[in-house]
Amino acid sequence: MKHFVKLKATIRISEYFKAETEVDAVIYRREFERYYKEYLKTKDSTKLIFTFILLQIYVECFLHQNMRRIICMEFKPPSDGICTTWLEGEKKSVKDKINNFVSLFPGLVPTDTQQLVDIIEDGFKNLSDIRNLFVHGHKVAEWSDSKKAKESSPAKQFLTATQIKKIIAEINALGGAWDKLLDYILPQCKALTRIDNFKFTKI
Repeated sequence: MKHFVKLKATIRISEYFKAETEVDAVIYRREFERYYKEYLKTKDSTKLIFTFILLQIYVECFLHQNMRRIICMEFKPPSDGICTTWLEGEKKSVKDKINNFVSLFPGLVPTDTQQLVDIIEDGFKNLSDIRNLFVHGHKVAEWSDSKKAKESSPAKQFLTATQIKKIIAEINALGGAWDKLLDYILPQCKALTRIDNFKFTKI
C-alpha cells in the first residue's frame, strides 16, 4: 500500500518546534477503492479479502477520527476536559464511543437519534465480523461431500460479488445515519458552525 501521512506543524516561538502526524481515514478509503476496482476487473478472491479488510479499517478510522475532531473543536476551555477525557479513552470500541459521543449533546432528542445510532452500530458490527474472519486466520475453503454437494467455510461464503455489494449498501446506510446525526448535533454546537468536512461520502 502507498500510505501518505498528513503532517501538521505548530511553532511556539519562545519554546520549541512541535510536529504532529495524523493518519487520515481517506488513506484507507483510497486503498479500499483501489482493491475493489481491481476485484471487479479480475474477480480475484484475494483482492476481495483486502477489499473487506480495508473497508472495515476505513469506516473505523472515519468514525473514531471525526468524533475526536468534533469533540476537540467543540469543547474548548473551560470545557476542554471533555476532549482530554475522550483522548484518554481512544481504545474504546466504536459502540461505546458513539453512545458517549451522542451523550455529550444533551439537547438531542433520543427518539430522533437512537435509531441512527443503532444503524451505525449494526452496520459497523456486520462489517467487523466479516473482517475478523479474514484477519484472524479463519479457513477460506470450499469442498464437496459424498453426494457432490458443495459446501463452503463461513469466510468463503462472503467472497462473492453479492456479499460485497450487500455490505457496501449497509455501510452507505451507516454513512447516511452518521450524516443525519450530525445534522441533529449542529444546532447544539457553539464552536462548530459547519459539519460538511465530517460527513460521509457515499461509496
